[in-house]
Amino acid sequence: MLQKIDKQWIGLLLGLIIPAITLFFIYLFAYPKHSFVSYYEMIMAKNFFSQILSLAVIPNAGLFFLFIWLNRLSAAKGTLAATILLALVVFGFKIFG
Repeated sequence: MLQKIDKQWIGLLLGLIIPAITLFFIYLFAYPKHSFVSYYEMIMAKNFFSQILSLAVIPNAGLFFLFIWLNRLSAAKGTLAATILLALVVFGFKIFG
């Protein structure tokens, strides 16, 4: 069963889903009284999105090391690719807006 998990696309998919879930938890714990739309507008207006996205990517390190520990190297490559992709998004937000 664990051999089925050792695919790059699974690591990429999990590497993109986990930061999205983390962003949602940051919203729930930091601003529970605001709606999600007003929270999004607030972080975009104050240019906080790149900082919050940087925090949301941190759980990918745990996922990466879990895949390494379980010897699922292809899934770890996918997680690393997702992390690099999100780092480029953060870099783009820092540079362009």
